[in-house]
Amino acid sequence: MARIPEHIVDQIYNSVDIVEVVGDYVPLKKKGANFWGLSPWSNEKTPSFSVHPGKGIYKDFSSGKGGNSVNFVMEMEGLTYVEALRHLAKKYSIELQEEEDSPEQREQKNKRQSLFIVNEFAADFFHKKLLEDERGKKIGLSYFKERGILEATIETFQLGYALDEWEDFAQAAIKKQYKEAYLTELSLVSKSEKTGKLIDRFRGRVMFPIANPSGKVVGFGGRILGNRKDIAKYINSSESEIYHKSQVLYGLYQAKKSIRDEDLCILTEGYMDTIVLHQNGVKNVVASSGTALTKEQIRLIRRFSRNVLMIYDGDKAGIKAALRGIDILIREGMEAKVLILPDGHDPDSYVREKGASAFAEIQKTALNFVDFKLQVLSEGKDVHDPRIQSELIKALAESVANIPDRVDREMYVRHVAQKVDITESLMAHAVLEARGEQQKLVRREQKREEARQAVAAPAEVKELKSFEQLELANQEKELLRVMICHFDKTVLEDPNLPLEDKEGNPIQHEEFPVMEYMIDELENLVFENQTYEQLKNEMFKEYLDKQKIDLNKYLSHQDSVIRNLVSDLLTAPETSPLWKKIRPDIDYDSNLTLVTDGAIFHYKSRKVDKMLRECRSKIKEAEQASKDEEVERLCEIYLELQEMDKEINKKLGLEGARKGLDAQL
Repeated sequence: MARIPEHIVDQIYNSVDIVEVVGDYVPLKKKGANFWGLSPWSNEKTPSFSVHPGKGIYKDFSSGKGGNSVNFVMEMEGLTYVEALRHLAKKYSIELQEEEDSPEQREQKNKRQSLFIVNEFAADFFHKKLLEDERGKKIGLSYFKERGILEATIETFQLGYALDEWEDFAQAAIKKQYKEAYLTELSLVSKSEKTGKLIDRFRGRVMFPIANPSGKVVGFGGRILGNRKDIAKYINSSESEIYHKSQVLYGLYQAKKSIRDEDLCILTEGYMDTIVLHQNGVKNVVASSGTALTKEQIRLIRRFSRNVLMIYDGDKAGIKAALRGIDILIREGMEAKVLILPDGHDPDSYVREKGASAFAEIQKTALNFVDFKLQVLSEGKDVHDPRIQSELIKALAESVANIPDRVDREMYVRHVAQKVDITESLMAHAVLEARGEQQKLVRREQKREEARQAVAAPAEVKELKSFEQLELANQEKELLRVMICHFDKTVLEDPNLPLEDKEGNPIQHEEFPVMEYMIDELENLVFENQTYEQLKNEMFKEYLDKQKIDLNKYLSHQDSVIRNLVSDLLTAPETSPLWKKIRPDIDYDSNLTLVTDGAIFHYKSRKVDKMLRECRSKIKEAEQASKDEEVERLCEIYLELQEMDKEINKKLGLEGARKGLDAQL
């Protein structure tokens, strides 16, 4: 496994434009010094996703995620750190010159990457069988040609064929020395109970590699040829570490640019629908691959467009799937239309029979989600029957209630009222009732989710949340903020030293790097929060080892808690409004020495204050137990702590305001 040299990593970081990188996925608008857009990870109408070009970071206030360009690409594309660096290097035409790892390091290859490698081998294996093996050409290639699929399209989607043999792929994979555990986890092979041999899972099937948005093969779909009734027509890869069918859309890698350019995603049911439409110039098309549409799939689409055209078969199953899908789409803030093709056609058969131009024309007849639902639910019914009308109003109100935006919701209230010939106020009331019921369900589900997360959350996350209620949290966090934001700056030894002489000439004083000052003052003090302590120690160690801090290391940290903490600190206000209120005489914003000293000594003040309270408690316990010597010893400690407290408060200039400050902080 290759390693990217440090100087190349630096070059990548120095070359990337975070606004440009994020803008490939999220439409951004400039507001002040920063750029804002809608969160790609949550459903919102008001932008809370912020990009800070000066700092090279992003912060999503709705989900809490944050980081730099590399971390953003990791989140959006599901890549590892090294894969994200490669992605950005390619984007900015940076030659990687990767270094080879030692044999020992190659043994420690990331499992996830190994699974991708095995899948790439499998995709190439099946593709070659289709194009080069005589049996593959006779059966598999003939099938695709009969369906009108051109060789260029076969290459684009890397279509393949699995021979109707028991061990064809398994033997090739074993010869390449791929691990049995990986082959079975990817459900490419299984072990025979009789012989103990590895046997192929896909046999006698045309193969459809399923790729993630960055083009890496995560799984396969296989279609049996012929009319056999004893086995499934389609089988897919089983769930694995890299394949979750609810989080994948077939053809998205090939379609994502066109979806963004057209600002529309056409959603079909099957592999061939997607392939045929793509071949005929409709390139903004993906397939849910036979699975019910999920929130995760919708959020994948939303990275590129908020407009979806669903094209499902006109049979009962297709209509049912469309009805279920539109409500999920609307709930996720998408604009949804539905097209049901006539005469039992699917997109594949319609385009092959009628042509691409006819398909472009019929798209214009697509119905918005309300008109589609009304058409389906009213078919064959007397819409003037009060009971039928009541059922229709309630059903339509449930869909309209899903619309997140109030203005859009009110427009559809008016539209539905006209369609079913009722007053707007009656329809608005029905929607209001539906929203009330939905909100009850949402709150109930939120409570369940909170309970699940409370059980499943890592210990450090639980500890971090609970610690925020404790007294030292703000002080420890402020110290980290100073280190993160000012690690490359210097401070004076004493913030009270004059900066100018009587004539107004600048006075030169010895300055110290912020990190050295922090290390001197805090090295022997342990933060009470484990995550804060971990970040402090990692920064101290890096500075002592290298005399510098690589901020990108923490913005791309493997621990998401630290990653998000660092992005929070980078986007936090420079100076607390409370400090300005308490000490209006001091300009903290222009004096880093004051900011640094304030953070250090206020933390120490709180630390000593806590020790004083603990000491008082121990004195009382010793007095109650009549331990005179212990009482005397503790009293001496208490007096020493009081002296320390006075000295610290002098440093802060808070001797007379201590109680008021503590009360406010």
